[in-house]
This record gives sequence, structure tokens and C-alpha cells, in this order.
Amino acid sequence: MARRILAVAILLLAPAMVARAGDRLELTGLLDLRVVAADGTTSYLNGGLGRTRFDSDHDGVQLGRLMLAGRFRLTDTLTLNAVAESYADGDVQPAGFSQAYLDWRPFPTRPVRFRLRAGAFYPPVSLEHRQVGWTSPYTLSTSALNTWIGEEFRVIGTELEARWLGASQGYNGDVALVGGVYGWNDGAGTIMADRGWALTDRPSLLLGGLGHAHEHLYTELDGRPGYYAGVAWRHGEALEVRALHYDNRADPGAHNSRFDFAWETRFTSVGVRYEPTDRVTLMAQHLDGKTYVGPDSAGPDQFALRVHPCTPWRATSAVRTACRCATIISRTGRTAASIRTTRPTTRVTPSRWRGSSASTNTGSSSPKSCAFAASSRRDSTSTSVRASPTGRRSWPCDTGSRSRRARLRIDAIGGGV
Repeated sequence: MARRILAVAILLLAPAMVARAGDRLELTGLLDLRVVAADGTTSYLNGGLGRTRFDSDHDGVQLGRLMLAGRFRLTDTLTLNAVAESYADGDVQPAGFSQAYLDWRPFPTRPVRFRLRAGAFYPPVSLEHRQVGWTSPYTLSTSALNTWIGEEFRVIGTELEARWLGASQGYNGDVALVGGVYGWNDGAGTIMADRGWALTDRPSLLLGGLGHAHEHLYTELDGRPGYYAGVAWRHGEALEVRALHYDNRADPGAHNSRFDFAWETRFTSVGVRYEPTDRVTLMAQHLDGKTYVGPDSAGPDQFALRVHPCTPWRATSAVRTACRCATIISRTGRTAASIRTTRPTTRVTPSRWRGSSASTNTGSSSPKSCAFAASSRRDSTSTSVRASPTGRRSWPCDTGSRSRRARLRIDAIGGGV
């Protein structure tokens, strides 16, 4: 179904209100109201398959975002930062924190300046989110690539940056190396498998579910820390280049009592931002990676689908994904016009699921196997995989004897906004 969303953003307190208290406390507030007219299927935020934030049941005036960002200077080099937000969209947490961390920046005594962050914050991937509270000054909704980063990724750990200051050698620019160690991100990949790519401006909260009413996105299931490492080069104010590799090192066989499995997720991101004039900005980013789940899902090209089994099933289905986006922004005074193209792709390789035992409708129990009779459809909008039981005898793939068929979907959006 075609979707048409007309959003008129009324940004109150924009530029954002800033309050200061004795030069130690700085508060930034943002209230974003929108008039929405939508024609589409139920949004993923409300339990549907729609990949837009608003649907036909949420027309009229809607809250785009309510945000309060605080920065408190503890010492001359140490600050405490926190961002609280609300989106009023029925999430498990109506309001909460999206970031909370300590930021230490010692005074440089050499051409290299260090920075240490500890707490919960976004990984340094997006080139679009340049303002306080991880907001974008360019477009209402961000690219599919950075939408995913905001939905499923948060560094809950530490990050160290070492930046060479070119001004010490007469160069108008700098080069930085960054690395981080973190935990509580074993679920990264869940939303990608459930829904696929999307174009929204709705990041997750630290204790929110983002459409999953009974689970939190940031959990630790295997006790294994993840890491990322990257490099950035900035030439004056006109050019910035970034590259980063991310790996949560999750054990894809680990799960909790609710069978929420860990997703081993890794990707590499490269991005460029170029501003030839004060009124024109060119940006391009590319991300390529994979994620998989289940004790038998190891392999070089696997990105697994998600399922909620009632018995110990083992996943070996694989998917690989990539996303490219480019944006052109032209500014005239306070008005900005943008042209953006996003090209996400998803490749599916269905295989086999097996369980140690499964119950039939008659209540008997015996070792059996359930294989995917899979069919896939590739077009500009979606890729689907359908699972159904096969074998000599007719019996249900164990879903609590409530259904004889399981359906898995992976959707990828093509086109731009």
C-alpha cells in the first residue's frame, strides 16, 4: 500500500532553548509538534508491519519529540551529560533516557588531545546527527542507515579518542583514532530481522522496547564485551571522513529464560561529509555487515532470521545486508531543502531448523525435524521467507500447538525521501 505522509514540523524553542546556571549547568530543550496525514499499514511501533513511524490511525497533531538535554560541569575537564526524551507513541517506556555518560577531556599538553567517555551514548557512526541530543539539522527523518543505528545501537561502556591537532603544525585540520568497549548490546539485529530497513526519526530509549512491549533492546546475555574501532579525518570545516568497524562479539547461542537470543552483529561503516559553501552540504555513507543468531549459525555470510521457538531450535538461515545513502542539503537563511537517496539491500539464504523434540496434536513426543520449505521474493520493497513443516508425517512446527505454520519476514526499503 502506498504511503503518503505529510508532516509539518512546528519546532518550538528552536533554536533550542538554552538555560545556564552559574556556567556549570546547561539545559537544552526541544518540543517538536507535527500535523500528520498518513495512508499506510499499521506502523511497526504499534505491532504492525509498516515501516513508517505514523500510520492511518495516527493522523492529526502528533508529538514528534520532546527532549531535554543536560550538561553539568563537575570540574574544568569533567562533565556529566544526560538526554531525556518522550515520543508519546505507546512504547513500554513513555519517557526515558536515551543517553547518560561522563565526558572527560583533559587539557592537551602535546599535539594529541585525549577524550574519554563512560556511560551510555551513541557510537560515532552517523554524519547526520550533529546537534545536541543526537538530532539532525538537515532532514526530518534520517537515512535508513542511521535510523537503524539510532534504533538498535547504544554504547554502554567506555570510549577513548586520541585526536592529533593539526594546528600545532600549521595544518587546518585534525586526525582522530577512536575505540570503545561495551556490553548490553546483544540484541542488536532484532529489529532488522523483524521489520527490515525503515526511514524514521524515532530512536530507542535505554529502557524502551520500540514496538516490543515485553522486552528491552539493551540486554547482556553472554557476558562477552563488544568493541569498535575507527578513524576520522577533518580538513577545516569543509570536509570530514570517517570509517568505523563495529563488532558486539555476541554468542549467537546465548539466550535468557524468555528465549530472547543474542545476535552476533558486526559491520563496517564509511562516510564523507563535504560543505563546499556555507549553504550546501553533501553527505554519503555506506554500511556493510551481517548478524546471525542460534548455536549453529556460524559462517562467513550469515545474517539470521529471528524466531521465538518453544523448544531448543537451532537456526542456520542466513541473510546479509548493506545500505548506502547520500544527501544533498541546500540552505537559504533558515530554510533548508534536501535531496536524499537510500539504497538498502538484503540477501536471504534459507536453510534448516531442527529441534530435539516436538509435541504433536495428539500429545505424543518423539524426535522429529522440521525443515524450511522456503520461498523468496526479491523486488524493490521486500524479501519474504515462509517456513512450513515438511517430512513423512504431518505435525506442527512446535509453536505451542497454536499454529501449524510460522512466517518470517525481512523487509528492505528501496528509494529515497
